[in-house]
Amino acid sequence: MRKIIVAMAVLFLSTAYADRDALVIQALIANGSDTSKVHEIDFFLDFENLTQANVVAESMESQGFSVKVFENEDQTATIEAKKSLIPTLDNIHRISSYLDKLTTKHGGSYDGWGTEIVE
Repeated sequence: MRKIIVAMAVLFLSTAYADRDALVIQALIANGSDTSKVHEIDFFLDFENLTQANVVAESMESQGFSVKVFENEDQTATIEAKKSLIPTLDNIHRISSYLDKLTTKHGGSYDGWGTEIVE
């Protein structure tokens, strides 16, 4: 199965979240994904240390995300979180906005989202 993973912070630095999210959804559709069906969405967040990541991971778990926290070789940390939902622009934008605010509050950065093609 083909997979689209998009690190939006890298690819679309100057684009507003709603626009970035729309571009990813358009790419899903262009690659044959049925965006009226539930997708398992992967979200990526980066932090300066494990303590920051663990605080955010707890908040995300309370909101229904499945969360894994990884400590990187340079002592930074990454969260890879999953949530199943229909990838409408409203749904994705609401989550992107929430994650951006949450990570910023705790010294991290929201790095975007991706998902597999669902036909």
